[in-house]
Amino acid sequence: MKKPAQLSISLQTGFSLLELVLVCAILSIVLAAVFTGISTTVQRSQAEQTKVDLTQEGREFVDEFERDLHQAGYPNCRMSGTALLAAACPADFSTNTLGEQYSGTAVGLVYVSNTKVIFEGAVDGSGTVYSIQYRLVDKDNNFPPTTACPCTLQRSEVAKNPANNVAPWAQGTNFSQELQNVVNSGVPGGTAQYGGGLPITGNTQWGATNSAYYAAVTTFKDYPVFQAYDQSGNIVQLPRDLTVSADSQLLTCEISSITCIKSIRLTINLLANATTGTDLQTNVRPVTTMVGTARLVNN
Repeated sequence: MKKPAQLSISLQTGFSLLELVLVCAILSIVLAAVFTGISTTVQRSQAEQTKVDLTQEGREFVDEFERDLHQAGYPNCRMSGTALLAAACPADFSTNTLGEQYSGTAVGLVYVSNTKVIFEGAVDGSGTVYSIQYRLVDKDNNFPPTTACPCTLQRSEVAKNPANNVAPWAQGTNFSQELQNVVNSGVPGGTAQYGGGLPITGNTQWGATNSAYYAAVTTFKDYPVFQAYDQSGNIVQLPRDLTVSADSQLLTCEISSITCIKSIRLTINLLANATTGTDLQTNVRPVTTMVGTARLVNN
């Protein structure tokens, strides 16, 4: 009669303490792996979104630069409806005050250096000739950049002076657009292929300077923003200025020019914001490079 009772008690026995501990340990390991995976995914997603934002901002600026340069030099003095201007259209714009100052004429390239480009053209399709400037300023808004980066690439668009008495290099400016977090500011020269570039402010999460760490990325901070090429693809030494007679032929591609500037390359190396853009997994700031080359179709 006692056997059934003993059997019933045996069937009601629960998990032992050791079994519970083992189950909890396994569940902890599984949950830790799940949460680690989720955390890694979120961190990677944030880093990739930062790169996407950098790329989007840089791409829009590069596209606008290319569109602007495609209109440089349009309309030129040969297309002018002013008989006096058309008759005075020379090979060298520096000898024709009327041609270079007339508000209905775009002289094309006015000044080109590794950190600044000035040109004229009807960039909005309305027929109005604008003076367009792109320039790189340092973190303290200095031009030419002299202190440190991250730097800012600025764009100015101003209608050419209608008084017809202001030279292309003396037109007004209105820097209403800009691209921040640019860190390449080099100028070719010296014994190295590229000349230094400004230091990058701040330190990495582990104490190394940003300037030293990101310099490990080849030509990341020392690559020039602007480079010019002739019709054969050779690099044209910069700067070039329309006020200089020899440079005028290089900039305007007149018939007397053996070689002249036919395209300009814009290179932008962008570094993510130190506060909001740091990759939480690697503790470094994402970087991206945008390159655009515009051919001067009216030169």
